[in-house]
Amino acid sequence: AAAAGRLTFEELGCHSCHRPALPLSSLRFADPGPLDMAGTLRRDDVATPAVYDLGLYEWAKALPRNDRGEVMVPLFGDLKRHVIADQQVAALGNELMAQRFVERNVFMTAELWGIASTSPYGHRNDLPTLDAVIRAHGGEGRAARDAYVALDAAARDELIAFLKTLVIEPKEAAR
Repeated sequence: AAAAGRLTFEELGCHSCHRPALPLSSLRFADPGPLDMAGTLRRDDVATPAVYDLGLYEWAKALPRNDRGEVMVPLFGDLKRHVIADQQVAALGNELMAQRFVERNVFMTAELWGIASTSPYGHRNDLPTLDAVIRAHGGEGRAARDAYVALDAAARDELIAFLKTLVIEPKEAAR
C-alpha cells in the first residue's frame, strides 16, 4: 500500500512543494551563517564561526548522492514560502501573529521527513490526523488537496500509508 501511496503522492502533485530530496553541496555548516536574518548573530559578531560537520555521523554518510556528488537530503520539503489558505479552505491560514512582514496565509513548506512521528499537525498543532492536515491545504496546495479528496478511500489510505513510512528513527537506529 505504501508503494502505491508514494506514486499517488507524485501524481497528485504533492511533490511540487514537498520535494522528496534536496541537494546539499556540503555537510559542513557554519554558525552564524551567511544568510542569518537581522536581529540574530551575524558573522561579524564573532571572531570565528562554529563549524559543524555532519559528515562525521554515520547516518549522514549513508545519505545518497546525486551525479554531481551532492548529498540528497530526504527532506520532503522545498524550504520556500507558499500561500497555504484560500477563502474556502482556510484552516492553515488563520494565523493572528505577524511573521516578519509576511502575509498571515503564507508559510514555509512543512518538511515531511518524520511526519508519522510528529502528530498533531498544522502550525498550531490543531489537526489530529494526516488526513485532516491534507484536507486543510488551500491556496497553492488546493489542487493537490482537491485531487486527494476526490480519490476513493482505498487510494487515500495508500497515500496515508506512504506518509506513515516517514518516521523518526529511534536513537539506537540512528547511531
